[in-house]
Amino acid sequence: MSAARSVLALFAKAPLAGQVKTRMCPPLDPVQAAELYEAMLLDILDQHAGERRDLALWYAPAERRDWFEAHAPRAYALYPQQGPTLARRMSELFRRHAQQGYTRIALRGTDSPTLPRERVEEAFEALERADLVLCPDRDGGYNLIGLRASADALFDLEMSTSNVLQWTVDQGKSLGMRVELLAPHHDVDTAADLPLLAGELSTERTPRTLAWIARSAAEGKP
Repeated sequence: MSAARSVLALFAKAPLAGQVKTRMCPPLDPVQAAELYEAMLLDILDQHAGERRDLALWYAPAERRDWFEAHAPRAYALYPQQGPTLARRMSELFRRHAQQGYTRIALRGTDSPTLPRERVEEAFEALERADLVLCPDRDGGYNLIGLRASADALFDLEMSTSNVLQWTVDQGKSLGMRVELLAPHHDVDTAADLPLLAGELSTERTPRTLAWIARSAAEGKP
């Protein structure tokens, strides 16, 4: 019964050209950017397919459920993202899982395919003693957030800005939360991130992303 109280949730978009990884265009074109995102997403989904805890995949847009039903491992429960902004959609995710009875909820994005597996385990371990757990990203945000309960006030801000992490930490503390930060990692947001990504890939954890990088290099593309 204890395992059912923990859920790892992922946020994802359907890999549609012109709708994902747009900050990489240029130098990538929209099709290349979508292919890269699809490779990263599928690698991340497989990384957690054997989790001992429950898995949830929150997808967008809602009308592309068919893509996720066809590509996501069956271990994932599928939910359409709810809300007009990223912050609102995150808030809704935590509220829904808390209502389902989960008391250890971690949300991972799908922009960091090389996030170490132990970072997710560390997040759930930290939730045994902390109310709010964050894995910092180098751009001032975070790529993983864990909560023991829903907390709408943590998402009353504009996401994807350089002070999201610090604001969230300060807000959590102001709410009386015990806050813990994990070792930082990084997202893949722009083409400048690709050399760092390439140096961290492996055939075991990120085979599709590795193949995309190799194919792009062979074609002389960034």
